[in-house]
Amino acid sequence: MNNQETDELRSALAQLRFLKGNMRHVLAWPLLCIGTAVLAWVLTLSHLASEERRMHDAALLDAQALARSYAEQLSRSVEQIDQITLNLAYHWKRSGGAMRLEEQAGQGLFPDHPDLSIAIYDRNGRLLTSLLAAQRRVDIVDRHYFQAHRDGQVAGLHIESVQSSRMTGRPTVIFSRTLTDDAGRFNGLLYVAVPPAFLASFYDKAAHGANDVMAVVSKQGDFIAARTGSNLADPGTLARRPVVFPAAQGSRVVAGQEFIDQRPRIVAWDSLAHYPLVSVVALSEEDIHLPFMAQKRSYINMASGASLLLLVAAALGSVLSGRLVWRKHQAAAIADTYRLAIEGAREGFFMARALYGKQRNITDFVLENCNEQGARMLGYRRSDLLDVRFSQIYQGRQLAKVMSIFITAMEAGFREDEFRQVHNGRINWMHRRLVRSGDGVAITLRDISEAKAHEQALETLGNTDALTALNNRHWLTSYLPAALADARRQDARLAVLYLDLDDFKDVNNTMGHDAGDDVLRQAGQRIQSVLRPGDHVVRLGGDEFTVLLSRVDARDDAVRVAARILDVLEAPFQVRGGFAPKVRASVGISLYPDDGGSAEALLKHADTAMYAAKNEGKARYAFYTPELTEEIVRRVSNESALRRAIEDRQFLLYYQPRVNAANGELLSMEALVRWAHPERGMVPPLEFIPLAEQTGLIINIGRLVIEQACAQMAAWQARGLRVVPVSVNVSPAQFAQSSLKEVIAEAIARHRIRASLLEIEITESCMMQDSDRVAADIAAVKALGVRISVDDFGTGYSSLSQLQRLDLDVLKVDRAFTQALDGGKQGEAFFMTIVSMAHILDMQVVAEGVETLEQLKILQTLGCNEVQGYFISRPVPAVQAEAFMVQRYFQLQPENSLQPA
Repeated sequence: MNNQETDELRSALAQLRFLKGNMRHVLAWPLLCIGTAVLAWVLTLSHLASEERRMHDAALLDAQALARSYAEQLSRSVEQIDQITLNLAYHWKRSGGAMRLEEQAGQGLFPDHPDLSIAIYDRNGRLLTSLLAAQRRVDIVDRHYFQAHRDGQVAGLHIESVQSSRMTGRPTVIFSRTLTDDAGRFNGLLYVAVPPAFLASFYDKAAHGANDVMAVVSKQGDFIAARTGSNLADPGTLARRPVVFPAAQGSRVVAGQEFIDQRPRIVAWDSLAHYPLVSVVALSEEDIHLPFMAQKRSYINMASGASLLLLVAAALGSVLSGRLVWRKHQAAAIADTYRLAIEGAREGFFMARALYGKQRNITDFVLENCNEQGARMLGYRRSDLLDVRFSQIYQGRQLAKVMSIFITAMEAGFREDEFRQVHNGRINWMHRRLVRSGDGVAITLRDISEAKAHEQALETLGNTDALTALNNRHWLTSYLPAALADARRQDARLAVLYLDLDDFKDVNNTMGHDAGDDVLRQAGQRIQSVLRPGDHVVRLGGDEFTVLLSRVDARDDAVRVAARILDVLEAPFQVRGGFAPKVRASVGISLYPDDGGSAEALLKHADTAMYAAKNEGKARYAFYTPELTEEIVRRVSNESALRRAIEDRQFLLYYQPRVNAANGELLSMEALVRWAHPERGMVPPLEFIPLAEQTGLIINIGRLVIEQACAQMAAWQARGLRVVPVSVNVSPAQFAQSSLKEVIAEAIARHRIRASLLEIEITESCMMQDSDRVAADIAAVKALGVRISVDDFGTGYSSLSQLQRLDLDVLKVDRAFTQALDGGKQGEAFFMTIVSMAHILDMQVVAEGVETLEQLKILQTLGCNEVQGYFISRPVPAVQAEAFMVQRYFQLQPENSLQPA
C-alpha cells in the first residue's frame, strides 16, 4: 500500500468516526424536512379552512345585502303603484264615480310605462274603465282578490299574482284597492297590473351564477316573480315545500334536499316595511365555492409539490449531512452573513421569550434579541432593549393591551395586526407579524405609513368635490344614513337644507365657466363659514349644495342657519375677469323625523321645498309641507303637457308688422309663438315660455319656430306674394348652442327661401356670454346671409363696446323707452341718444311698443327708422298677415292705424 492509499484510508476512517459521533446531526436533516412538510400541510389545510369560512361568511353578507337592496328598490316601485291607486281612489270618489281613465290618460297623470295596466271595476266585478290599448269587457267576480275586497278582508293595497290575466292573457301581478261609496260600503275596486318581470328587473346582479335565484314572494310564501340563472327555468317550483320566513329579515343555509335540483343554497330574505312582500335571494353554494375550489386545488398542488421536494431534500440531506458537518466553519460564516442581512433589512425583527408564573400562566415577556432597525422603529437603541421585560417598557393599560396581544399569539401560534404609534411627534403606522417559536414569539415589524397615507388620500379623494374641496355626493350617501341611525337611537332631531344658487346659469352664460367655478368655490366657503360645529356642507353637483344640521332642537335652529346662509351670500362675488356677480340662493328645509325617516325622503322633500322657495321669489327659505309635493306634481304635469305640445306641433306663429317710420311701408314682420292647447285654447307666451326656459324645452320650441317661419315664407312665395323678411326670437340657451347655424341653414335649404328673408333676434344676455364665442357665432350666422338684431335693447347689460365689436344689423329699442316719450324731454333725449349711437354703428333702429300717434310723431322727428306696436297692428295669424304683403303700405293716421293702406 503506497502513501496515497494510506492517506485516503485514514481520511475515510476519520469521516466514519465523525459521522458516528454526530449521528444526531445526520438524522436532523431528514427529520426537519419531514416536520416541515407536516407543518406545511397543517398550515395549508388550516388556511383553506379559514378561507372557506371567510368565503361562506362573505356569501351570507352578500346575500343579505342583495335581499335588502332588492327590498328597498321593490318598496319604491310598489310605493309608486300604491300612490297611483290612492290618487285614483281620491279622484274617483271626488268625481262621484264618473271619472274615466281613457279621458285622463292624455293629460300625463299616469306613468308612461308599456307594461302598466290600470282599470276600475264596479261592485259586481265588471270592467268600467281602463287604460288597456284593447279593452276586453271581462268579469272578475270569481277572482280571489275581488272577493277579498268585497268581503272586507283587505285594508289598503292588496297584492296577488295570477297565472293568466283575463285582461292580458299573460301572468300578472295585480295590485288592487277597495272603492267605497259615501256610506263606506264596497263600491268596486281599483286594479293596477304589471308583468312579474316588472318586479324582478331592478338589480343588474340579480343572479351571480347559473343556479342563483332572486325572487319576490308574499309573506304567506306564495311565489310572485323571479329572476334566475341560466340553469333554472321555473323558480316557482324550485323549493320542495312552501317557503316559511321565521323573521322579517334573515339568512341561512338551506340543504340541497329542500330543492328540486338537490343543490344547497344560501338563502337571504328581507320583508318590505309597508307591504306584504318579501325579497328572497338564493345563492348556489356550488357557484359560490367555484373560486374556492380552484384555490384549494392550487394550494393542494403546491403543498404536494413542496412535500415531494422536501422528501427529495431529506434523502439528499441524509447523504450530504456528513459532508455538511465537516463544513461547520462555513455554516458559521453563513450565520454571520445572515446576521448582517438582518441588521441591514428594512423590517424590524425581535425575539421575545415568555416568562411563566407558578400556575404556568404567562406573566411577562423578555426581549432576547432584535436588530437595530426594529429598535429604531420603537424609538430605542438595540442595546437598550436586550434582556428587557415588557413590564419595564410599558405601564398600565398599554402594558395590559400588549400582553393580551402576545398571549393571544402564543395561544394561536400566529397573529397579524396593524397599530399606530407616535414617535418624535410623528404618527407612524406599523404592520406586526407574530409567530410562536417554542416558549417565545418571533416578531416582524414593517413601517406601512406611506401605504396608509396613500389609502387615506384615496378615501379623501373619493369623498371630496374636486372643485370646492367640500364633501361630495358619495360622502353624503354613506354619512346621512349613519347620522339618521344615531339620531334614531338618541331620539334626536336633525335637518337637511337643500340649496340651489339662483340664476347661476346666467353667470356661466354671460361671464364664462371659469367665473362660474369661482362663484361655486366662494359660495361653498361662505356657507361653511356660518355653520355650527358638527354641521356639514356638501356639494351635490352643478350649483346645488346640501347642508346637514346634526342637532336641531326646534325649527328655529334651522331657520337661524338658513338665514345666516342667505345673508352671507348677499355680497357680490369677486371672480375672474373683473366681474362681480350677485348670486343668491333658494333654500329648502326638511326635518327628521317630521318630514321623513330615510335619507332619500329627507333629500327629496328638502329639494321640493327648495323649488317652492324659488317659486315664491327666490333668495329665501321654505320648509317642506305635503302640499308642496302636489305642487311639484302639477309642475311635472305642465312640463309633460309642454313636451307633448312640442311632439304634436301645437304651436302657431302670429305675425306683427314692422313699418318705415316715415312713410308706413311694410319692411318686415316679427314671428311670435302661440300655444294652441287642445283644451285650454290659445295660451299666451308668458304662461309657458318661463317653464320652457327652466326645463330647457325652449331650445326645441326655438327650432320649431325657425322651421315654421321658413315654411310659411315658402308657402307665401308659392302663392306669388311679395314676401318681406320675418324675424324670429332666439333664447340665450338656444344661442349658446353651437348648432344654431346648422338649424338655420337646414331650414333655409329645406324650404328653398333666400337667407335674407330671415332675421334672428337675440337678447342682450346673449351678448354677455363669452365674447369671443359670441362674435364667432354671430359671424357664422351672418355668413349665411341672415340679419341679426338686438331685441328689447336697454333692459340688459350690453355696452357700447359690445355693440361696436359685434357685427349687428338692427337695434330694437324696448317698449319702456317708447312709453317714456310721453314723459317729456328727458325721454326724448334718451331715445335720441340711442338712435344716434345706433346710426354711428350703421345699425337700423326699431321702436317697439308704439301705441299712439304722438309717440310716432316724436319718433319721426328723432330719426327712428322703423316702428312696431299696436298703433300699427296687433300680432295676427298667417292668413291675416297676407293682407299686409298685398297692400304694402300703412296709413299712419289714428283712424286707420290698424289697417294697411
